[in-house]
Formats: sequence, C-alpha cells, structure tokens
Amino acid sequence: MALTPMAVCGGALRMKRRPDMPCQTVTVRTGAPFDLQLSVAGADSFFPIQRSTKALETAIDVNGTSAVITVRQPRAHSSIHASASPNIDRLLLRRLTKWLVSSDLDLGPFYRLVSRHPIMGPVASSLEGLKPLRPATLFEMAIIAITEQQLSLAAAFHIRGRLVRRFGKLIGTVWLFPLPDELARVSLRALTSCGLSRRKAEYIRELAARLEEGSLDLDALIRQSDSEIREQLLALRGFGEWSVQYILARGFGRPDVLPSEDVGLRRVIGHYVSQGRMLSPRQMEQALATFKPFRGLAATILLCTGGYVARNDRRLRQVFADGGPAGESQATDRGWWRRSGSPPRCDRRCLCTYCRIADGNG
Repeated sequence: MALTPMAVCGGALRMKRRPDMPCQTVTVRTGAPFDLQLSVAGADSFFPIQRSTKALETAIDVNGTSAVITVRQPRAHSSIHASASPNIDRLLLRRLTKWLVSSDLDLGPFYRLVSRHPIMGPVASSLEGLKPLRPATLFEMAIIAITEQQLSLAAAFHIRGRLVRRFGKLIGTVWLFPLPDELARVSLRALTSCGLSRRKAEYIRELAARLEEGSLDLDALIRQSDSEIREQLLALRGFGEWSVQYILARGFGRPDVLPSEDVGLRRVIGHYVSQGRMLSPRQMEQALATFKPFRGLAATILLCTGGYVARNDRRLRQVFADGGPAGESQATDRGWWRRSGSPPRCDRRCLCTYCRIADGNG
C-alpha cells in the first residue's frame, strides 16, 4: 500500500488507511545503548508527575480516529516493541515509534567523546541508555514552548494539563493533545481560562490557525538545517530565541542545540562547572563547548542527574553516595537546596529536576 507522507508535526497523523491491513506489534531496533524505562523516568523528572516507567504511552490521531501507542522494552538496550489500540498501519506505527524514542540519535559517539571527562564521563556512564524523548507532534512541542515562556515548569505543566483536559480527548487512560483545528476555533477567553495570558492565547490560536489552513507546515522543516528552521520559527509570532532553541533541541531532536538563554539550565550547569554559580549564556556555551556536537544532549543528561532518576535508579546511587560528580550529594543533602536559593519543591516534595529550575525561562 502506498502511504502519504506522515504529518508527524501538524498535530495529527495523516495517511491513507485500509481496513484490511490490521496492525500487529512491531519491533524497532533503536541501536544500543537505549534504556526506555530510564528515558521515561528522565523525562518525568522535569515535572511534578509520577507514572509507571514500564511502558511509554502516547495518544495520536489518525484521520480523525484516535489511538494509543504503547512502547515497551523487555530489557535495557534491547529492541523495543510497539502496538496501537485500535490498530493502525504497521509502517505508520514503526515510523511514529522511531520518532517518539529518538531512534535516529546514536549515543555511541557521545559516550566515546565524554568517556574521559571527569564530570560528564561518570554521569553518562551511570545513565547509560538515557535518551531525550519527543512529544508526538511538533505542534504539541510548540505549545509546550509557548506555555513555558517566562514561567516555572510546574506552572506551565498545570496550565497545559487544564488545556488538554478542556480541549483534548481522553483515550482510555491517556489524553490526546488538542489538535490544531480544535484550538484554532476556540475563543481567547476559553484559552485564558486555562491559565494562559492573553498574549500566549493569541500565539497558540494563531499557530493552530496557520497549521489548519495550510499556510504553515512544521513537518516540512524536519529535513532542514538548524539555521533554516530557526529562521522560519523566529518569523512566527510568539517565538523568540529561547523558544526556537528549545523546539530544535527537544522537538526536532538536534543534539548540539543548546538553549543558552535558559535560566534554570545555566544554574544547573553552573553547579557542576562553576562551584554553584549561575553561568551567563556565553559562559555556559564555553563550558559545554568540549561536548560539541552533543552540547544539548550533555546538558539534558546533567539536568537529569540530581532529580527523580538519581534518587530512584540504582546505577546512580553510588555516584551520589560518594558525593556526586560535583563533589556534593544533592540526593541526600537537603540543605544544598536551601543554600542554592532554589524555589519551593513541587507537591510531591521530592528533589526532582523541576524543583531546581522553577525560576522560569526567557
């Protein structure tokens, strides 16, 4: 069966389906090392949530039909298995699964690059197989970036939760993110009632309207260079340098893109390389220059070390028991958080990464 291009980034997945082609479980080789459970835990460490890491579940829309993709890994560094309920085409399922788990990212060269580094080497070794996971669509990623502008991660997380519950769709136990056609026609008042500022509500509705009318195709940007994507995103209302860097790194999966304007990131990297002092954007770029072309990936892994993953993954327990890569046990010394001037913890009262970087982003 000939497939149309999959609009992974438009908020829905579009392709021609035939009812006589049921979907079986598909096996995807991601290239070792890859640890799905560790990667899910790492993704969750940024937000005040706690879910099972045994599987990755994501709701999608295929030609108006909603489905839930479930991705499992029998053991770390093995192939992953994905299924959909209800069934969708095997090729679509395989392609979407590869997108979600960043299967195009080969961690081998990164590990070789950092293996002898006194800080990054032990951290990367302890978190072997951790990859940044992608949202199902670039439209969702763009909305994530808008909601997190100048806000703490916790506040943005709760605003998105209200947005999804009001305009999305519950599929079993998984919420489908609102589609562009839905958000394009809602009133600004309805959007602001979710906690958005009026300006952010305008940004979201305009972006959704452009995608719905076809004047913008985020999917077409996937094969373009970082500079080309940056130029086109900056032309959109509501997207500044920080938002573009964030979308490039997390949405497009560009491992060298470093959100150097991110206040929280500069603080966390400063803890490791500058005795706890927050770095300037230029200082952070210089500090991570040795990890090029994986500066963004290195920053992401460092963000994960002091939070949920560090406290719950046995591979990091000894690292932090010995004082941590930076010489101080973040996982056990609660005084560190007070001395660093960090904001109040989330409602789980844990030491998740979000608790350290809740000052907001530029």
